[in-house]
Amino acid sequence: MKLKLSFILIVFFITITAQSKNDLNSEEKEYISKFIYPIKTFNPDERDNSDLLILNKLIGNSKIVGLGESTHGSSEVYQMKYRISEYLIANKNFNVFSLEANMPESFLMNQYIREEKGDPKDILKGMYFWLWQTEETLTFVEWLKKYNENHHSKVFFDGFDMQFAKGAVDQIRKTYQENHLSEQEINDLETALKENNRGFRTYSKKSQKTIAEYLFLIQQKSISIKNPEEKLRFLQNVDIIRQYSQLNFIRRDQFMAENIKWLKENYLNSKVIASAHNYHIAKLKSDRMGYWLNEMYDKDFVNFGFAFYEGTYSASMDGKLGTYNSEKAGPRTLEYKLNSLNIPIFILDLKAIKKDGNKLGNWILKDILFRKTGSGTDKNEFIKTNVANSFDYLIFINKSTNSKLLTGNSK
Repeated sequence: MKLKLSFILIVFFITITAQSKNDLNSEEKEYISKFIYPIKTFNPDERDNSDLLILNKLIGNSKIVGLGESTHGSSEVYQMKYRISEYLIANKNFNVFSLEANMPESFLMNQYIREEKGDPKDILKGMYFWLWQTEETLTFVEWLKKYNENHHSKVFFDGFDMQFAKGAVDQIRKTYQENHLSEQEINDLETALKENNRGFRTYSKKSQKTIAEYLFLIQQKSISIKNPEEKLRFLQNVDIIRQYSQLNFIRRDQFMAENIKWLKENYLNSKVIASAHNYHIAKLKSDRMGYWLNEMYDKDFVNFGFAFYEGTYSASMDGKLGTYNSEKAGPRTLEYKLNSLNIPIFILDLKAIKKDGNKLGNWILKDILFRKTGSGTDKNEFIKTNVANSFDYLIFINKSTNSKLLTGNSK
């Protein structure tokens, strides 16, 4: 009995010692607190936005704001993103909300939020993945529609992804039909897309060349389109198909950055909100969308990463969509250290910490374990990440619950 008790005490002592080495000391906590802006709620229904006034300073005159997410299925993260988006639209003249969804299918949401045409649930379902088929996103869409009803300056909804070609082909065909053009090259293109595909998002160089030849013929028909906006969208759909045919893991992020550039250049007086996973909006590595946006826009692009300490999230595992428990952040993770500050929700100014260069902030400037979970589940949710070089700001939420899926979700 004494031996067993001694063993337990030794294990307890080792655990406490290991944790204490990874805990922030009082000086580090006091220092990091200088760069923290507490947020009272993630709830978009909150009418008092005084806690969000700090965004005016943090974003400044930047024209593109990237909003990340640590998983694709956290209700609190999405609600916070939508609350921030509503603030930016209402107070900072942002007029394009875009997300990590297929561009042609996402654009159709404008028929609902600007003209009240169609069913928003069907449109969300047509964007393929379950990630946006949620009560949180539907509520935000309804807010956008109401905003457009009550304001002269309108907001647009769009996507910047290109993982599917069908929506672009369908919209090109519709334009052909409206302009009474022969559809032969579209039929040939569809055949080439189906016959030459070696697997999801994989075409040989020869197949890419064949597809490009049909796209060239289709592009020439834009001369028949009189409406300038319709012509722009037509040509962009052609480009979406080109991107789709050339797609691979690295190119996808570069293409997404190109599509955000297109949004920026082709919407009047545009200020763009780009919503995607933390991985995509990060500035650090050249295989990420945020890197390319930073290269193109520099100070005109700012980004907010997201983090949470514990809880649940929606995800798909072995084809089964449901609610899963997240891995609780351990002592060596960034989330553990931030949670020890006992502030439930806050914005952390990473840019200012880097600029200050104080040794008390060194721990957050180095590579550190940081949550990275996508639409599925991972055995190890945390990977070494240089968070300070990836994001300008970080939004921490202590507890996550699963996003609320709309009925009928299957993907």
